[in-house]
Amino acid sequence: MFGAQLTQILDEHERWLAAKPGGRRANLAMLILQGIDLSNRDLSRARLAGTDLSGAILTNCRLEGADLHGANLSDADLTQACLAAADLRGCALRGALLDRTDLRGADLRSSDMLVPVQDPAAEGQAAAGESRSGRGIIFRQAHLGRALLMGARLSSVIMQECDITGAVMRGADLRSADLTGSVLREVDLTGADLSHANLAAIRLSGALLVGARLQGARFAGADLMGVELDHCDLSGAELDEARFSRPLNSLALDVRHRVHEHERWIDSGGTRGARAELDGANLEGADLRRARLSGATLRGAHLQGALLGGADLTLADLSGADLTGASLRGAVLRGATMGHARLVGADMADARLDPADIPQPNGHPGGRSWPVDLTGADMARASLWRAQLQYANFTGADLRGADLGQADTTGVRFAGARLDGAVGLDRPVPSPSARAG
Repeated sequence: MFGAQLTQILDEHERWLAAKPGGRRANLAMLILQGIDLSNRDLSRARLAGTDLSGAILTNCRLEGADLHGANLSDADLTQACLAAADLRGCALRGALLDRTDLRGADLRSSDMLVPVQDPAAEGQAAAGESRSGRGIIFRQAHLGRALLMGARLSSVIMQECDITGAVMRGADLRSADLTGSVLREVDLTGADLSHANLAAIRLSGALLVGARLQGARFAGADLMGVELDHCDLSGAELDEARFSRPLNSLALDVRHRVHEHERWIDSGGTRGARAELDGANLEGADLRRARLSGATLRGAHLQGALLGGADLTLADLSGADLTGASLRGAVLRGATMGHARLVGADMADARLDPADIPQPNGHPGGRSWPVDLTGADMARASLWRAQLQYANFTGADLRGADLGQADTTGVRFAGARLDGAVGLDRPVPSPSARAG
């Protein structure tokens, strides 16, 4: 393909993405584009199935939602490229540079990185039944949240300081893998083989490791809060300085009493018990999954790394609370007040942050609703995947690197919000006062 023709296709595609006249979706399927330089181009949702992009320079290229089924990306430079929700089934990725690459929600099933590749250095190990299929695959600071990696053969893979939140890795072979410093919150590792893997300083809060093989696995300094370890044998694992969650019954007596009295207050419609006032409370790492805390006050509370998955926090006041790294997956936060809260790296996938109905004193519908207030909140790198955000107020919030894929952003206010690096906002149109970086 001649350069001028390709440039025209790329320009028309970017006009198509921007809904401008003369735009047309790029169709580069089955073409040979070896070594091409597409750095800094926007090919989101482009058709690239079967395209030969081996050795291509794709640094900082946007390929969000692109169809790369069966494409050849071997030895391609994908540094800081965005392939969120891309179809990478059957892709060739051997030797690709995946430094800070965004693969959130990508489908990597049947890609060549997931099948054994013989290499002479590993022949002896393979003969002994110790295939090292992930050898030579290096991810550094990559985003693989919700990636589909069922049954992945990634023994000896290097995945250092990666964000793999919510990925599906059931039955994955991660023997001797190096996952140092990676975030694997809410990851499904049911039946996975992590024998002799280096899991130092990883964050596994809320992950499923049911039936996983952990012989010789090293968990030094790892965060295992809320991890389901049923049918796991930890006797051969190294657990030096590993952190486990604090169940409710291990919290301070007055905190437990307030939570209990709050539930009585809810169940009785306010006639018994008392509303929980937990302003400034130390709930760091607390396991509060499915807790009923609607209407509670938690202003300035310390909830770093807390497990609040499925909790009901309708109309709760979390102003200024520190929820860094907390798991709020599927939590109900309708009408919650979270102004200036710290939610850096928090997992809010599938959470409800839509307006809450304000009932009359007699309990009947009052015809009024109260939206979620997140003004000035620090939500850098937070996951809001599939969250219900209707009419939420993000004025002045920091959403850099946040994941809003498939979130309902109807009526959301982004005035003054920082959105650079945010994923899933398909050409957002903020108010005139908004800034993008």
